Amino acid sequence: MPASDRLAAAILERIERGDYPAGTWLPTERELAAEFRADRSTIRTALSTLADRHLIVREQGRRPRVGDRQNVARPPVSLQTIAILSPQTPHYLASPAIQQGSLNILTQREAPYRLIVFDNGGATREETILRESQALQGVREGGIRGIVLWHQGNVDTIPDIRRVQEAGIPVVLVDRRDPTLACDFVGIDNVQAAREAVGYLLDLGHRRIAHLTMEGTTSTVNDREQGYREALLLRGIQPQEELIVRMSIREGLQPRVTSAVEHLVALAEPVTAVFVMNDLLAHSLMTELQACNISVPDQISVLGFDDMDRNSPRPSPLTSVFQPFERMGQKATELLLNRLDQSDGGPSTHWQVLLPTHLTIRSSCRPFQA
Repeated sequence: MPASDRLAAAILERIERGDYPAGTWLPTERELAAEFRADRSTIRTALSTLADRHLIVREQGRRPRVGDRQNVARPPVSLQTIAILSPQTPHYLASPAIQQGSLNILTQREAPYRLIVFDNGGATREETILRESQALQGVREGGIRGIVLWHQGNVDTIPDIRRVQEAGIPVVLVDRRDPTLACDFVGIDNVQAAREAVGYLLDLGHRRIAHLTMEGTTSTVNDREQGYREALLLRGIQPQEELIVRMSIREGLQPRVTSAVEHLVALAEPVTAVFVMNDLLAHSLMTELQACNISVPDQISVLGFDDMDRNSPRPSPLTSVFQPFERMGQKATELLLNRLDQSDGGPSTHWQVLLPTHLTIRSSCRPFQA
């Protein structure tokens, strides 16, 4: 919907509410521009739209005035609601970026859309499953047209997702996918991204490279570990199980890494670098290492995944794989709207969109020194 049409609708809403009573003068263009934070050109276009519908009266040399009350009527509008289900963790900025990407697409559409957000992240595994299940039930029963889902419930909420699809509500997955679900997906090639990240550490001369990851069977966990293993094998290095440390998924999105550090420190042959599943774990690892008087990167290099520090107000040391979360939200919403635009629910085939990534190099990694 063009900005002038949205502005015309906002002015009309105030007329109907009585903020601008029938027969009275509207504020000046300058006052309207300040009130709605819009430029004068957009204001004039919005006023022309209202005048063409005989909702306001424009006379040369005078301010527009509100028309008679009987002329002020909002045309029927079919407001459509779509939802995003993602963990709303304050210190993790991926979800806000996905939501912003979705809004960027919705505001460009002529049909009016409303975006609502469900939080499917919990402090414990059980709470996460419950929240996602309840959110999916709310989608089925709340008149929502479609959803963008960052799936957190693993196999436990697959039946709930299927019930949403059976209700005729399209689902687009972001970040992680499940091969048993027939739906569109937007994410990255996690295997390739992890392979390139570990390859960077190998190029720096590191050979004892650990992988700090999570328990579970999500595609992101499995694919990043696969990329880690492949990168080592390509250089003739056999992956060692003692160097792969898995944190419990029951501890939530940001588990304590004390046990992981204790395990790495106790190894007979020390590691010189760690490839970490995500930035939250990476920052926790660096904090714990420093508490043990282990310098990053002088003694151990740390490489994360997500590049969530790119918008940080203070410089970050963490080298990390960039994920285009805002673009994920944009593309997922485009796919969802494409489904909704088709009366038959869209094409029978489903899109699997992989977006490009890159390595953001900062100061948490350094060349290996014997």
